Amino acid sequence: MIMITPVLDAFVRLETDTAGQSPGLVRSVGEQGSEKVKVYWPRKKNTSWHRADELTSGFLAKMEVLHEPVSRAQQSLGWGVVVATRDVAGFAQVLVEFPDAGERRWLPWQRLRMVRGIAHAFNTVRFEQGDAAERQRLRLLAWATRLWNENTGALATFDIDPLPHQIHLVHHILASGQYNWLIADDVGLGKTVEVGLLLSALRQRDEARRVLIITPAGLTRQWQEEMSGKFGLDEFRIYGDDFLINEPRHWKMYDNVIGSMDRLKQEKHLESLLQAESWDLIIVDEAHRLSRRQYGNQLDASQRYDMLEKLRQHTESVLLLSATPHQGKQDSFVGLLELLHPERKEEFDTLSLNPEIIGEMVFRNYKADVTDMEGKFIFHGKTVKQIEVPLSEQARAFDENLRGYLRRGYAAEAADGRTTSRAIGFVMTVYRKLAASSVAAIHTALLRRQARLRGELLEQRCREEDERYQGELEELEAELTQATPFFDGEEELLQDLIDEAGALAQHDIKLQAFMDGLVSTVLGQNSSEKILIFTEYRSTQAWVQDALKQRFGEQASVLIHGGMAMDERREAITSFEEEAGAQFLVSTEAGGEGINLQERCYIMVNYDLPWNPMRLVQRIGRLYRYGQKNRVVVFNVHQSDSADEQILDILYKRLDRVAEDMATVQRHEFNEAMKEDILGELADLVDIEEVLATASRERVERTAERIDEALGRARDAAGKQQELFQHAAGFDPEETRGELAITVVHLQAFVEGMANLLGIDIVERTHKNLVWDLRLPEALRESFGVSKTRWKITFDRMLAARNQDWMPINMDNWFFRRLLDIAVRYDFGGTAALTDGLQGQALFAGVARWQNDRGRRARQELALISIDSERAHLNPAWASDWLVTARSSVNGQIPDKHEATAAFELAAARLEKMLANQAGRTLLPDQPQWLAGGWQTTGQQSPQTNASQEPPDEQY
Repeated sequence: MIMITPVLDAFVRLETDTAGQSPGLVRSVGEQGSEKVKVYWPRKKNTSWHRADELTSGFLAKMEVLHEPVSRAQQSLGWGVVVATRDVAGFAQVLVEFPDAGERRWLPWQRLRMVRGIAHAFNTVRFEQGDAAERQRLRLLAWATRLWNENTGALATFDIDPLPHQIHLVHHILASGQYNWLIADDVGLGKTVEVGLLLSALRQRDEARRVLIITPAGLTRQWQEEMSGKFGLDEFRIYGDDFLINEPRHWKMYDNVIGSMDRLKQEKHLESLLQAESWDLIIVDEAHRLSRRQYGNQLDASQRYDMLEKLRQHTESVLLLSATPHQGKQDSFVGLLELLHPERKEEFDTLSLNPEIIGEMVFRNYKADVTDMEGKFIFHGKTVKQIEVPLSEQARAFDENLRGYLRRGYAAEAADGRTTSRAIGFVMTVYRKLAASSVAAIHTALLRRQARLRGELLEQRCREEDERYQGELEELEAELTQATPFFDGEEELLQDLIDEAGALAQHDIKLQAFMDGLVSTVLGQNSSEKILIFTEYRSTQAWVQDALKQRFGEQASVLIHGGMAMDERREAITSFEEEAGAQFLVSTEAGGEGINLQERCYIMVNYDLPWNPMRLVQRIGRLYRYGQKNRVVVFNVHQSDSADEQILDILYKRLDRVAEDMATVQRHEFNEAMKEDILGELADLVDIEEVLATASRERVERTAERIDEALGRARDAAGKQQELFQHAAGFDPEETRGELAITVVHLQAFVEGMANLLGIDIVERTHKNLVWDLRLPEALRESFGVSKTRWKITFDRMLAARNQDWMPINMDNWFFRRLLDIAVRYDFGGTAALTDGLQGQALFAGVARWQNDRGRRARQELALISIDSERAHLNPAWASDWLVTARSSVNGQIPDKHEATAAFELAAARLEKMLANQAGRTLLPDQPQWLAGGWQTTGQQSPQTNASQEPPDEQY
């Protein structure tokens, strides 16, 4: 038989001891010959030498063991618990459960070392000495950090500081044990951030290897930019843009995919996708577009809905995102719930009777409720000021003449009756929007129309569809109209309008009001004030920037528009945010999403008002967000004397009034933050474009009535949605108040403590203690496999983003991960220690775990249990501060054996209660794992020898 030499501290018995009456512990190997093993026999209290083949396993169930790999090239499986033993073909094997990895393995007994766990240490009152108290503190900090990231994703690499409501949402979903959820947060609360955090946490759990993100066509690139730019998830590829699949087997080359819902719904693409390997998670943005309506007993599902219904069979988890999933349509909302949980269809049929069930699958946050890390409300409100610019007689005449041109265009379309890709009505509507934006915009458009008729304007290829660039795309597409007149006499009318617009542009009253009235007044109060300016169209943007350049110089302003590459946009933002950089940022809707400017700016100017009110909400969201220290001031510049601007003025005033009324009713008194929530909700629900498009054919009074009707429908839909969502899960600080949240202070305390133990020199601390200069000792450099001696680390995400040479302290940093790995090892020490600073007799730490009904780990949390006067307290508030205070070597009174045993039993009972209380439909208790136990000491009696050096008790 093959002879395998056991490791030190292997628990053995003689092959001849068939009854297992005299177990022993391996103390030495090879001193009296390469095959000899020295064993200590506790019952006989002596040692003897034996050949390895004379020994067999002495391990018993529930004993704690440490796996020792054959070579240094292999990693240890860690600290485990014996479950069972067996004999196969004469080889004794041990089944060990490794709680940290969540797996069981049959292993040769010779590779296992017996260790003492927390229960044994307290039952025998054997505590470690020396710096065990400090090692215990660092052990617990390491575990707390790992579990906090696993449950929130908050310590992954990204360029934002997540907010409590975002961390809480991720924690809640992960804690539920299943990932089929509808995230219905208010607009502007960062659903993409929540998804990024969730993906980071799932990757930590190795549960997000294959992810499919389905979005509207215009948002695919934005999702790719967000996942890459903010979270470092660079592997996402856009189906149809970055790659195509010729054969279904090629799908295995792509594990992280973003796809347009309107592309994937097509039969040839969907058929290929359905043959791909299953996905760990499918995420759908703007999920309300997956419409399914019910007519009597018949269901009418859209192609988009059918697509996801088929894909649902190829994944265990679907995450739906929508700020307006209900829209006043109960049948469509139920359809979304069925995509999440097809097995609960019968429950959804009676949703109106049991609305509380949505709390298990719908999560909604409101702006009015979210706070920062200190519990302060994030949104400080905004002030909106209207800058009214009266029309001159010339401008009034031009407006009337332009309307005559538009009426003839609309009439020509109606008379023609044909549907073309670039209908005349579309062009007329775009011209109305351009005229409301600026005289420069309509003048440019009319000149281009004239060039088109003369054959001077060549076909241009439109950029890819992207909903952020709607205005820019409209402006471009309006140029690519038919090259023949829309109606008889168009060319003569065009020339007259071009002359009038050109003359108006020479003395643009709106531009003068903007420059002389608004900008000069703002800068008169603070000459260095930063101002963000929005326009819907590129021609208006260029017009405004030219005026700013003439007065303030070439470098005073920067642009953001859809024609810029991502790097160019970042450069513009950087210049605007630098104190000595550009003072004005002029942006089209390309800057309405995905950029955050709240740190350096609180003043916004809307040079034009978009027809889609959601665009205005998104614009304001660039400044009205977390991190804004000032009340946001918004200036709207418009000429309400023109017909279209009168209608826009009516729309926005009535939208604001409805939101204010609903906010007052919902909170019984006016609440500004709630008003903003409702305003965003209404803006997303109201369908107003068609009303405005037909406004030129109706009197203003009739258009106002139609606006009121549209707002009424939106109000009803919002009301139904709010009533139902009272039962949804939401931000609740109390839910995680009892858990240990890891902050920068904890990270700094951990790194400093580990540096002291490992001989790392902290040479310098700068940037308000957020950047540390470290010097690594030679031994540690060799262990880490690096040659560089000096390293700079930072505890601030933004500082790390600005200096690539500084290592951010997060879970993606190799140095920090190595420190964590060292501290959680059994051999690091600190499992049982005499300590100080406790508010009670003892502090125990364990990992509470739950699994799903398929036996897969679903959740794990750190449980800190303090014992005080025969009472057990779960996660006491003082423990957070205790963990950040270094512990010196402690010598003190060893507790009475009965007292120590009773304390551990009390802690074990409290942990069992925690497991039972949080169990549910999708969460079943799993075996907990004890990490460490500390006893509060007084006096100066020296503790007994390190428990790991003591011979085993006879009870084994």
